[in-house]
Amino acid sequence: MPCYRVCQHRSPPGDYNNMAGMRAFWESWDLRILTLYILFTQLYLHVCGRIRGKRASALIFVNIWLLYLFSDLFAIIALGKLSKLKINNDAREYLKQLPKNLKNYQFPPTDSNVTMGKDALQVMWAPLILFYLGGPDTITVLRFEENKLWTRHLLGLVMQGLRTAYALVATLFFPGSLACLALLLCIPGIIKYGERVWVVMSNSNDDYTGLVPLGSMSKIDEPRAPQPRAKLALLGHSWLHTLRPHAEDYECDLDKVNNLVTEFREKITTGDEAFRLIAIELRLIYEMLFSKVGTIFTLWGSILRFLSFSFLISLLVVFLVQRGRDKLPEHFKGDDVITIVLLAGAIFLDLAGIVVQLSSNWALVWACNNIDRIKWGATPVLFLHKKLISDRTWWSGVIGQLSLQKFCKKYKSTWCDKMWGNLFGKEKMLKRYRSQKPVLKDLKDLIFDHLCEMSEKRAVLSGVRRADQWTLLRDDLAQQFKYWSNELEFSQSIVIWHVATEVCYLSDHDKDDTKARLVKMLSDYMMYLLVAYPSRFPFCNICSEIMQNQEPMKKLFDSCKGVKNKGNTTDTTLVNREAVENKDNPTLVDKAQRLVQGMMENHENSWDIMGRVWVEMMRYAARESPVNKHIEELRHGGEFSTHVWLLLMHLRDSEKLEGSHSSWVDEDDSKLEDSKDNKVGQKDDDDWHLTGLWW
Repeated sequence: MPCYRVCQHRSPPGDYNNMAGMRAFWESWDLRILTLYILFTQLYLHVCGRIRGKRASALIFVNIWLLYLFSDLFAIIALGKLSKLKINNDAREYLKQLPKNLKNYQFPPTDSNVTMGKDALQVMWAPLILFYLGGPDTITVLRFEENKLWTRHLLGLVMQGLRTAYALVATLFFPGSLACLALLLCIPGIIKYGERVWVVMSNSNDDYTGLVPLGSMSKIDEPRAPQPRAKLALLGHSWLHTLRPHAEDYECDLDKVNNLVTEFREKITTGDEAFRLIAIELRLIYEMLFSKVGTIFTLWGSILRFLSFSFLISLLVVFLVQRGRDKLPEHFKGDDVITIVLLAGAIFLDLAGIVVQLSSNWALVWACNNIDRIKWGATPVLFLHKKLISDRTWWSGVIGQLSLQKFCKKYKSTWCDKMWGNLFGKEKMLKRYRSQKPVLKDLKDLIFDHLCEMSEKRAVLSGVRRADQWTLLRDDLAQQFKYWSNELEFSQSIVIWHVATEVCYLSDHDKDDTKARLVKMLSDYMMYLLVAYPSRFPFCNICSEIMQNQEPMKKLFDSCKGVKNKGNTTDTTLVNREAVENKDNPTLVDKAQRLVQGMMENHENSWDIMGRVWVEMMRYAARESPVNKHIEELRHGGEFSTHVWLLLMHLRDSEKLEGSHSSWVDEDDSKLEDSKDNKVGQKDDDDWHLTGLWW
C-alpha cells in the first residue's frame, strides 16, 4: 500500500491517488446509473421470466438469479440515496427558520432562491423505483419455497413505502420539487408492489388453484369452447382443481377423479394429444406459482391495473406539458430525459404485463368460463388465441441425452480430465458429454400406449411399484429377474440396461428401425437423468463406478462395431458366457453382457421388451421423485419426466390416488394375475436366468 505522505506530496491537495475526478463523477451519476439499471433489470426479467418456463438454459437461469437479487438490492440503495437529496444553502437556512407550528407555515415566494436545486426532478424517481420493486408480471419468485415467505414481501412493501414517503415529505414544501406529481406516482407504485405481495401470499396456500374460478366440467364440449386447444385448456384446468398436483398432501375427491379419468380416456387417444394437454396443465401451474398471471381476471385486479396504467399515462402527459412550457421537447436533457425514460418504462411494463396475461392459457380458461356473462370481453380473447396463439408451444419440447458409448469413444484419460474430475466430481465430468434432442411424436405414442396398458391391467400391478416388474409379468419372465430394493440397485440397473441397449443397438443391422431408435432415445434419457439429476430423482450417484468401468465398456462397444446381424450378438466376442457366469463379483459390464445374451437367445422381440422396461423405469423415477422437485423443474422449462409424472395422475397411477385402486380391479384382471402366477410357478428352476442381475 503506498505511503500516505508520498501520495499527498505527488498529488494535488485533496486528490489522493488521482481519484478525485472519478469520485466526483460517481457522486454525480451513481443515483442515475442505479435507477436506469433497475429499469433495465425489470425489462430483462420480463422477457426472460417468460422464457424460463419454456427453455432449459443455464445462462438465462443464472442471469435471472443475479438480476433478480441485485435489482431489489440496488432499489433499496437508490431509495436510501433519494432520502438524502441535496438542496441549496438558501433552502437549508430557510428550513432552520421554519416555525414549530406548521399551521403558520407559508410557502417561500416563487422568485426566491429557496428551491430544490438541480436534484428537483429526482424526487419523482422514488415512487417509480417502488413501482419497479413490484416486479414484472412474468416473475414473482425464484423458487417455489419463496411463496411461503410472503411476510417478507409484505415487510418489504412497508419498509420501502416508508422510505419513499420520507423522500417525498422531506421535499414537499419546496417550489419546483414536483412532489405533488411524485405523490400521485405513489399510487401505481403501491398498487404494483401490493399486487406482488397479494400473489405471493395467495401461492403460500398448498391447495391454491389460481385466481380464475373453476367452470362447469360438464360443458367442455359445448360452444363455449369453440377451439380444440380451448377444450384442452378447460380440461387441464379441471384436472388442476381436482388433483392439485403441486399440493403433495391434498386429498382428492375420488368421484371427480373418476369422472375426469373417464373423460380423459374418451377424449385423448394419442400420445401427442396427451402430452399437449400435460404441457398446458404444467404451464398453468407454472404461471400460477411463479408469476402474476391471473390477476387481471379478477374484479379488484382489473380495477387496480386500470388505475395504475391510467395514472402512469396521465402523469407522463402532465410532466411533458409542465416541463415543455419553458423547454422544447428537443431540448430535454439530463434528468428530464431520465425521468421520461423511467415513466415510459413503467408504462411499457404495465402494458406488456397485460398482453402476457391475455395471451396465457388462464385467459383462455377465463374467456370460456365467461362467454355467456362477459361476452364483450371473452370473445376478443378467444379470437386472439384462435388467430395468433393457436400454434404456440408451452415447453421446450426437448429431452436430454447421454450415451455411454459416445462418452467412451470421446473420453481421453488425460491429466486435465483427471484434474477436472477430482476438483468438480465425476458427475461434472460426465455432464460434459450430454446433449439434447427433440421429443418425437412416436416416442410420445410409445410411452402413452405402454402407460395406458399398465393402467388398464392394474390388478397385475397390485403391490408392484418397481419399474420392470410389469413387463416381466406380462412376458412370463418374472422368475428370470430379481429386482432392486433401493436407490443404489435402481441406479445400477439403469447403467446395466443402458449398456445392454447400446450393445444391441450397435450390433443390430436394422438399427434405423423406428422402435430401435426410440428405445435408444429413452435409454439415453434415463442415463442423462441419472448423471444430471442424481438428487432430484430416486437415483444414487454412481458416477465413480461408471468411470471405473469405462475401459471394459469401451472394449465391449468396440467389439460390437463389426457385428452386422442381430443374431451375432451371442458371439463370444461379445459375451464370454461361462466366464461371466462363474464370476463371484460380476461388474456392471458383466451383468450387461448376460442381459444381452439372454435377450438375443430367448426373445426375437427384444426391442419391444426393452422399450417397455425403459418406459416403466421412467414411470418409477417419475413417481418416486418428490413433488416439489417436479414443480421446481418448471423453472427450467420442465423435464420430460415431469410430464410423465403428471400423465400418470391422469391414468390414476399415482401415490396420491393409490387408495382407490381397488375400484378399478375387475374379474378379468384377477384371472390374468392368477394365470401369470401359475405360469411363473411352472417355470423350470434350472432355466438360465435372463439377467440374474440383482440379489
